[in-house]
Amino acid sequence: MDTRRELNLIRNKYHQYQRNSGEFVTWFEFIPFGQGGSTLDDVYDEGNMSTGGKKYKDGIVLPTLMITETEDTKRAIPEGRQPVQVLNAVFSIEDLRTAGVSQPFEYQRHLNDMFFYDARYYGVSMYRVRGRAKDDVLVVVEGLEIYIDEEMVNDPGPEAMSTQDYPWPQKLPMAT
Repeated sequence: MDTRRELNLIRNKYHQYQRNSGEFVTWFEFIPFGQGGSTLDDVYDEGNMSTGGKKYKDGIVLPTLMITETEDTKRAIPEGRQPVQVLNAVFSIEDLRTAGVSQPFEYQRHLNDMFFYDARYYGVSMYRVRGRAKDDVLVVVEGLEIYIDEEMVNDPGPEAMSTQDYPWPQKLPMAT
């Protein structure tokens, strides 16, 4: 068995599936502290009013193989609990490389990244690389919903995104 050939067949099937039923997220890579990007106040551990905060590279549109959303099972109550949604997304590592995500095989680098899907921002809470066949095959990411205006005090954050909701189709496309 030639693993390169097998891996190419796997990737071709992933791309075919993604073209038929996949979705997209917009990925924002965190610019690490001390690399000319993100800065924090020395005392308060939050962004400075004028120049500081967490900064992100421009968004990259990434095709996904699968997305699952889990609504918060708790409830919003007057005592202040704010419900957050959990999202799991599966990407082909080849798509991450092609799109320009830096070092997609390294999880630590991406634990401060964010992504945008369905008019919500998510912070990466888990980043797993899976399926090594002489090369990585999949990346599984879990994200927790972030309320940008409430949770990112003095942070410029990622670029602003807008959405447009389309109506549900009258019928689903037929598989070929």
